[in-house]
Amino acid sequence: MIHPNIIHRRHAGSRLLAFALAFAGLLLAAGAAPANARQHKELLNRFVQSGNDSALRAFTQGRSFVDARQWEQAAATFDRFVAQYPKDPNIEAALYWLAYAHNRQGNPAAAEAPLARLLQGFPKSRWADDAKALRAEVFGKLGRPVPAADEADANDELRIIALKTLCENDRVGCSARVGEVLRSNQSARVKEAAIILLGRYGGTEAVPSLVQMSRTEANEKLRMRAISALGSTNDERALDVLREIAMGAAFADESPADSAIHALASHDNARAVAVLGEIATRGQNVKARTHAIELLSRRRGENVVDELLRLYDAIPDVAVKKYVVAGLGNRKDARALNKLIEIARTAPDAQLRRQAIHAIPNRGDEQDLDVLLSLYDAERENDLKNHLLGAIGRYQNQRAYQKLMQIVRNPAEPLERRKSAINYLSRSKDPGVMKFLEDMLK
Repeated sequence: MIHPNIIHRRHAGSRLLAFALAFAGLLLAAGAAPANARQHKELLNRFVQSGNDSALRAFTQGRSFVDARQWEQAAATFDRFVAQYPKDPNIEAALYWLAYAHNRQGNPAAAEAPLARLLQGFPKSRWADDAKALRAEVFGKLGRPVPAADEADANDELRIIALKTLCENDRVGCSARVGEVLRSNQSARVKEAAIILLGRYGGTEAVPSLVQMSRTEANEKLRMRAISALGSTNDERALDVLREIAMGAAFADESPADSAIHALASHDNARAVAVLGEIATRGQNVKARTHAIELLSRRRGENVVDELLRLYDAIPDVAVKKYVVAGLGNRKDARALNKLIEIARTAPDAQLRRQAIHAIPNRGDEQDLDVLLSLYDAERENDLKNHLLGAIGRYQNQRAYQKLMQIVRNPAEPLERRKSAINYLSRSKDPGVMKFLEDMLK
């Protein structure tokens, strides 16, 4: 079963292409903010996974606080996560966000311990580069020297900053400067950053070079950087090249096909939506198809809802169709909610109904609880009713509490469901809930 939060995913590989890999520490060294808006979003959208629903809910809640820049709540949530789920797959990300929240909250000293734990316990983590960059900022605020290991690439950082400055101030000459770097004996890190800069500042003149590198570059890392850079050009000529790469049979995390799908997802041209839809329906690799749906659902624009509705009807494979249903949970559009309600009530496949039930709370609209309450009362199938209870339990408001208390009190409800309802209530500190629990002891 696809987890309700499946759409919030992705890994480091192509997500890091836009500064988090090459520039995170460099921008700090240049005096920029800890994370610009685009980098902040890229980090938030990294793949999260867990076999523990409680852990994943806690992680998602903490990340929501980060996204809302509610630093105190984020720090508290991730602090509890780290204490309660030390073996969870998301522990590395949780340590990073705990430190990040402490630092943004104005408490850099508190950020030091989780960063040390992350870098010492998980030195090869995909979060290590970002943690080092954050540590540099934290140490700077604390007036402490940056560890020597972090200074090893200082010359590369300076070269990248110099190249970035030159490209910003001379966009016409950026392509030529990057070409010189790529032909030189500079480090792979500098060359990767140069390709990123070419996509960002090279303009229309950079597109032919990036297309050629995307198709023929022997070094796979440099090729993936070129593919990602094509996405940031927002040039329509990039779309067919990215489609060609993404439609290939081979797909893996941190691969050219993966990078192409990410590039399409970030491409501003409206036709990128249709290309992602084509990959979702006709791609040779199932993982590439589902990944295209995931990223499509995160794009802005009403045409995304149009495409998701089309895909739901066009895709016969239930396993892939579930990703479309999950994607509808990312959309605020009323049409998305109406489709989810329709699927939850009438879809012939129980898997699709379950996925729609899980997707509705992901929309983040308190009014959607009314839909779930109505579905719960009308549903007669026990398994679906249990899933509806779980969806209701994700809301923290009086209407949800009242329904949960009603279920606990109802002897006609199965005992396991009543126990689940009281477990959801136990997560609340609401005075009314506390009194209800106290009264149960009398």
